[in-house]
Amino acid sequence: MKFNKLIPELSVKNIHKSKEFYLEILQFQLIYERIEDKFAFISLDGAQMMIEQCNGHWQTGELEYSYGRGINFQIEVEDIESILQNLKKHSIPLFRDLMLNNYSGFTQKEFIVQDPDGYLLRFSQAF
Repeated sequence: MKFNKLIPELSVKNIHKSKEFYLEILQFQLIYERIEDKFAFISLDGAQMMIEQCNGHWQTGELEYSYGRGINFQIEVEDIESILQNLKKHSIPLFRDLMLNNYSGFTQKEFIVQDPDGYLLRFSQAF
C-alpha cells in the first residue's frame, strides 16, 4: 500500500461510533486497525485518514464538541450521489447542501457533513 504524503489523524470520542459512521455510512474502507489502541486507518477513493479514540497523546488543549473547529477536509470521490443517499437513509443532516461550484475553470458538486465529533467533511466530485 502506498501512503499519501499527508494523512490527517482525527481524535474521536468513541471509536465504535466513528467507525460505523465512516465505514457503513460514508463507505470508507478499513485498511487496518489496532483494536487495543482504538485506532483505525481508513480510505475512500484514494483519500486516507486515521481515527483514534482520544487518549491524551496528541491533546494540546481541552477537547470539546465540535472537534476540528476552523478546518474542513475536502474528500474527492467518484460517486457523490451514493454517499448522499446513505446520509439521507440514516437521517444524517448536511451541514451544507449539495451545490455546484466553479474553481478556476473546473466545476464540481460538493456538500459538507459533520462527523459524530463535529469534524467538517466536504465531499466533492468533479465533472
